[in-house]
Order: sequence, then C-alpha cells, then structure tokens
Amino acid sequence: MRYNKQTLLKEIGKKGQEKLSKSLIAVIGLGAIGSNSAALLARAGANLLLVDRDIVELENLQMQNLYSESDIGKEKAIAARNILRLVNSEIKINARVADLNFKSLNMLDKADLILDCTDNLETRFLINEYCLKNKKPWIYAGVIGTDAAMLSFNNKYCFNCIFKEPSENLETCDTIGLINTAASLIASIQVTEAIKIIARKEFSEELITCNIWDNELKKIKVARNKNCMTCAGNFNYLNGKRGNSVIKMCGRNAYQINGSRLNLNKIKNSLHKSNYSVSNNEIIAFKDGRVIVKANSESRARSIYNRYFG
Repeated sequence: MRYNKQTLLKEIGKKGQEKLSKSLIAVIGLGAIGSNSAALLARAGANLLLVDRDIVELENLQMQNLYSESDIGKEKAIAARNILRLVNSEIKINARVADLNFKSLNMLDKADLILDCTDNLETRFLINEYCLKNKKPWIYAGVIGTDAAMLSFNNKYCFNCIFKEPSENLETCDTIGLINTAASLIASIQVTEAIKIIARKEFSEELITCNIWDNELKKIKVARNKNCMTCAGNFNYLNGKRGNSVIKMCGRNAYQINGSRLNLNKIKNSLHKSNYSVSNNEIIAFKDGRVIVKANSESRARSIYNRYFG
C-alpha cells in the first residue's frame, strides 16, 4: 500500500489519510519552498493545484530541488506537474501558469487549503484577504538567507495583524542570498501543518521561526490586533486598490510588468516557445499579458518593455 507508513502513524491513521486523499491543496509559488512543499504533498497523497508565474532558470537549481537542467526554460508550474505525475499517478494535479492577483483569485475557490510559498508581501496580503473573506485556512512560509518562518491562519487572526505592509527597504535574497537547506526545512514544517489541518488535527497557532545555520528554532505566540483594518473588512488588495503593476522578481535582476493579453505569434526573434510564453535574452512574455524583463532597475525594465510593446 502506497501510504502504509503514513497510515500507521497514530497522528494520521486511515481516516486522516482518507481526508488527505480527498483534499485539494493549492501551492502558490513553486520556487525554493513551494517546489519542496508540492513534492512532499504529492508523495503524501494530496491533490494539488500548482500556481506559478515564472520559468525555470539555471540559478534556480541551487535551491529548487524539484527541477533539473532539462527543465531550464520551462514554466515552473508545468514542469512541476509533469515531474510529480511521475511521482504519484494516483492524485490529481492541475497546473496554472499565472500571476495570482485580484482578478485571478477565483482559481482558488475549490481549494481546501492554500499554501503561500511566494516571494513577495503583496501576494501574501492578497491571499490573506481572500482567505479571510472566504474563511479558508492558509499557511504562510518564507525564507531569506539562513532564516525561515511559517505561520498557519484559520480566521482567528490575519497576516495584517502581525506583519507590516510592503516596504521598498526590505532585505531580499537578491541582497543577502539564500541557503537551500533553510527552504527545505520550512517546507517540511509547512507540509506537516498542512497535513494536520486537512486531517482535522490540532495544529500550531504560533509563528515558527528558525535559523538553520545556528540551529535555532523559536515559537512566538500571536494574537489578533484589535485595530486591524483587514479583520474589520477593509480588503484593499482584494478589490484592486493596492498592488503594483511592476513587481521586482526575488532572486534575479528582473521585473514583471503587467499589461493586456498578448498575441505571442506577433513577438519576433523569440528563442524559446511554449504554449504559454515566448522569450529571448531580454524578455519572457506570457499570454495573460505579463512580461518578465531582465534589467537591473525598474526604469531600465520599463524602457525594454516599451521597445517591444509600445
């Protein structure tokens, strides 16, 4: 039996495994954390919705152990789906090459649980508002340098109660780097909490932080902020009032610019083509209107974008 060792665990058992096998878990972002979490969930028997907006690049392979050199240039969501179907053919895996924004959130409507494995605070605030409004559980996980953190949400408090709004001065993996073991560690903790939630077991309601270099793990109690505007129903990300049209991509000198839907056949000099995107050494253009521009500044990215799309 595929899940025999898992069902032998008194913490899960046959009933827990049945719940897991009937569940649909959305993994948002298939980078360092998300690729690990998706792989663990697939092996555990959960059905998956995989969402990512980017393609696999050479520099990803140091920290995203789901992919190999043969996946370079492929959309992460599609590559992950194809790999995980070979791992577990019994589960359902749906892949979406998309940027999660206030217009595309309906793709999450059927998910029982959402794992936030993204690389930017704006998307996390958006997921937070969506889950709070729709009373869906979700789990945040983040990593930078040798530090990682995770927190589960189930409508007792929200992300905005605890974390500050996005700031331009935040450190990123571009500035201080990232060790792959920290991502693997926090993904393992995130998936364990996901299994607890799906199996209807008691799960952690504390912020878990760890520094894998110093072998430190801490649990921090959290509580609802009585002055939280999001808990009061002010969903500024959900209604599109907050959010940028230009997004700095974490871990690389590139920017995502959101435009109108594109006719990829009209983009010339493409070096790589797929059903979802075309690219050359400067841009990756997606059908949904997103363009990732390789540049070392936002102004340079806008200049390159305008050269191709006006």
